[in-house]
Amino acid sequence: MPHLSLSLLGLFQATLDGQPVTAFKSNKVRALLAYLAVEADRPHPREVLAGLLWPEWTDREALGNLRYALSDLRGVIGDRTAEPPFLLIARDTLQFNTASDFFLDVRAFAHLTEPALSSSKGAEELSGLQEAVSLYGGDFLEGFSLPDAAPFEEWALLTRERLACQVSSTLHRLSEAYEERGEYEQAESYARRQLELDPWDEVAHQRLMRALALSGLRSAALAQYETCRRLLAEELEVEPDHGTTEVFHQIRDGKLGAPASPALPLHLVPEPPRFLAEEPVEVERPVFVARERELARLSGFLDLALTGHGRMVFVTGEAGSGKTALVQEFVRRALDTQVDLVAASGNCNAHTGMGDPYLPFREILGLLTGDVEARWAAGAITGEHARRLWDILPRTAQALVEAGPDLVETLVAGGPLLDRAVACAPGERVWPARLTELVERRTAGAVIPGPQQQRDLFDQYIRVLQAVTRRVPLVLVIDDLQWADVGSINLLFHLGRQLAGSRVLVICAYRPEEVAIGRDGERHPLESVVNELHREFGDVVVDVEQAESQDFVEAFLDSEPNRLGAAFRERLLRQTRGHPLFTVELLRGMQERGELVQDSKGRWVEGPDLDWGTLPARVEAACAERIGRLAQPLQAALRVASVEGEDFTAEVVAGVLGTDERETVQLLSGELDRRHRLVRALTISRLQSGRVSRYRFRHDLFQKYLYEKLDEVERAYLHEDVGSGLEQLYGDQASEIAVHLARHFKEAGVAHKAVQYLYLAGERAVQLSAYEDGIAHLTRGLALLGTLPETAERTERELALQLGLGLAWQGGKGPQAPEAKQVFSRARELCQQVGKTSQLCRVLGDLSMHHYVRAEYLLARDLAQEALSLAQQESDPLLVMLGHWYLGFVSFGLGQYATARSHLEQVISFYDPRQHHQPFVALRGVDAGPSALAYDACCLWCLGYPEQALKRREEALALAGELGHPFTMADVLCYGGCVFDQMRGDGQALQDSGEKLILLTGDKVSSWSASVRCFQGAATAMLGHVAKGIAQIHEG
Repeated sequence: MPHLSLSLLGLFQATLDGQPVTAFKSNKVRALLAYLAVEADRPHPREVLAGLLWPEWTDREALGNLRYALSDLRGVIGDRTAEPPFLLIARDTLQFNTASDFFLDVRAFAHLTEPALSSSKGAEELSGLQEAVSLYGGDFLEGFSLPDAAPFEEWALLTRERLACQVSSTLHRLSEAYEERGEYEQAESYARRQLELDPWDEVAHQRLMRALALSGLRSAALAQYETCRRLLAEELEVEPDHGTTEVFHQIRDGKLGAPASPALPLHLVPEPPRFLAEEPVEVERPVFVARERELARLSGFLDLALTGHGRMVFVTGEAGSGKTALVQEFVRRALDTQVDLVAASGNCNAHTGMGDPYLPFREILGLLTGDVEARWAAGAITGEHARRLWDILPRTAQALVEAGPDLVETLVAGGPLLDRAVACAPGERVWPARLTELVERRTAGAVIPGPQQQRDLFDQYIRVLQAVTRRVPLVLVIDDLQWADVGSINLLFHLGRQLAGSRVLVICAYRPEEVAIGRDGERHPLESVVNELHREFGDVVVDVEQAESQDFVEAFLDSEPNRLGAAFRERLLRQTRGHPLFTVELLRGMQERGELVQDSKGRWVEGPDLDWGTLPARVEAACAERIGRLAQPLQAALRVASVEGEDFTAEVVAGVLGTDERETVQLLSGELDRRHRLVRALTISRLQSGRVSRYRFRHDLFQKYLYEKLDEVERAYLHEDVGSGLEQLYGDQASEIAVHLARHFKEAGVAHKAVQYLYLAGERAVQLSAYEDGIAHLTRGLALLGTLPETAERTERELALQLGLGLAWQGGKGPQAPEAKQVFSRARELCQQVGKTSQLCRVLGDLSMHHYVRAEYLLARDLAQEALSLAQQESDPLLVMLGHWYLGFVSFGLGQYATARSHLEQVISFYDPRQHHQPFVALRGVDAGPSALAYDACCLWCLGYPEQALKRREEALALAGELGHPFTMADVLCYGGCVFDQMRGDGQALQDSGEKLILLTGDKVSSWSASVRCFQGAATAMLGHVAKGIAQIHEG
């Protein structure tokens, strides 16, 4: 490793022996180092350097500034002790010593791209060019500026443009070389990299079009031409040149495409899924009529998406208006016409969706990773649809490994994913091995537990989708969005803002009337997201209720041969008002009762007993007609099913009724699905205890009708039976459906079980950073707990709920939240009642932190002292050290730096990361070891020991980096980075530390978000923009 390493391609970075160098007193010192290192081929007169960096100063003043900057530079990079030195210093000149032990990315980049070395296209030469491109982390000195040094700015600009031309030429050579070698995916990646740097480079567009066409992705290649044409028209107001148009014509006319390739060795041919070899389920296609205008609009949105203009579309309408049927028909037609298109869907749940984090996105990711057998077996997707989803499994799995590792075991189960990946690509070795390593690491718990950052999850989910869409276009469908949880809505919004340039169409169906009602007495969270995306994309709403009702009635009647006259049609339209569900159900009721009959030619005609007066006028009546004519065993099965919800489990229905499971499945699939069309099969899966067969009511109004017909006593008994059946079925995996179980036992009046599952649901939500959901579950659990008799067990259960709720409030609003104080104050009372000293120490510490961030330092100190005293009485070393950490933190805030150090040193001398990291995280959520180092650095600086403080700060940052725990790193960055840099008065360093904190925490933790805004304001003011800085501080 070089002693000194300089990275100037991208953000300015300097390291000594691998440790970041951050002690530069100003950007002028950084600029001096950058200029000398890049222009190291000659000595530079001091007068020239002084004029370069201080052009508006007198010669004498500028030379004086240069002397001070040089002195600081030598100290920062250790030039005085380096052998040989980094700088060659003479009386009148300065020069960077190229014989010293250093690395400069600009120098290495230039060497690797020299024409003499890069003109050949052999493997060794290509490897050198690839290395050069990997060094190019961004524009030269990206984001670095000296507004008062115009000569330096001019030099930086010229150097930036020269290096940009070099990397552009290098990328062109790589793309061309890999195309000639037949490695089209590599050629495509380098062409795309070139377009990231220069979106208007037509040669790069041509190379990308060729690479896609030669890879067999003709539609993607043609879409790339449209993207090129749009960019040139919008930005430059010109048309593509002849060369670009010629490539387009060659691809369009079939003259440029994938060459014939020899057959792969048998062991490398991707294995089709075994289940597709079985006999497919026969599924009757539903009648679909009178929606051509809506289909045309959706097709127009898809055409835009296929050309790289990703879109999010909303299909709206009331219950039963045909939203789902429209989307399903559109997807079917799109798959028929677009041979490389892949579609995946996810559904929200009316009963648990609002508390089941990321449910639709988990289902979509499951399909994109090959979890398709259950839907295929249920007839929900065709064999061809399943094959396409299966075929992209390797690409999605690779994308998870490379861009979405945190999604494994969070949004997609690792073990089954690994099994599918191995089955799909038996001849592949590299990426399955990496996937195996990732799954084992995640499953074994090598990833340190802690609330997962929503921003990271969102970014990784989107990066995975983007990686998939580079090879195939996607249609993603989310149905019943009105029931979505807050996390899914936030992810949807994040996705909508990142669709530009991606070949993906997202279709969301929801009921506007449900959104208008709001949620929990407040504005529905979906409303603002829809409004914002309307502003982003324009008119993207397809309202099925605007369709002509008469057209639908006419078309539906004429979907089968009939002799039904104008009078009948007018009466039907008046009776149903063209509502699809009403229309379909009323006609089916007439046919089944014999009021509509078929003549000798199979045409429907009015029967002799047609009586409009006895026909139901509303959906409830239609439901009553449909269900009332069923045999009692079928009605009993549906009543039990309605208690579980719109989606239900055959095995649970059988268990509650005491019937054979196979007979129940036959009743559901045979009588109730194929004959009466009241339910339909969804999925089949296996748990440790056995098979799980999932069904869904064909319309939720059937479920609502059945459920509402049960009296309170029936509901209570059935909810308890269903809950117990689900418990028995899921066994040790019952926590996975904690939201469902909590609902059933609450409705059954079995409060202690409902409380138990509300606690588990809240705990899971907090782990996924779905803090709003966690707060809701745990608050409901506490409310329900209050209905139970006062016992020691109830008190302990309340303590667990309060501690979980406190963590949720801290995660959502920060330790200063008044709700957090209220929760922890109650937890303190409970600890004293039950004698839980260890938990009381934690509660006192949390209360201390609450009062500290509210600047109530003396009260915070008293609470921290009480926590320490209790821990010492218990002789628990971890709790004792945590008490010292609290007091060190609070004493620093009080300005008692020596006292703070005495406590922090206790933690530092005790701490061993191998033994204490995970226990500290479990107790506090943050590791006290590196945290103590960060606070100690601040104390040392305030006591007048700057060199020791800097060393301590670097020690804290390095340790936090090794541990890889995000909350601990955020804590260290906040104090060892931002607070420390603010005390030093280094505006640039403070800005850098703040940016790192933003990248780590995003905007999901309000306390850090506010702190970061204040730090940004302070940095802005220090860098000369005082008014802007003050405004940022006020925002914080």
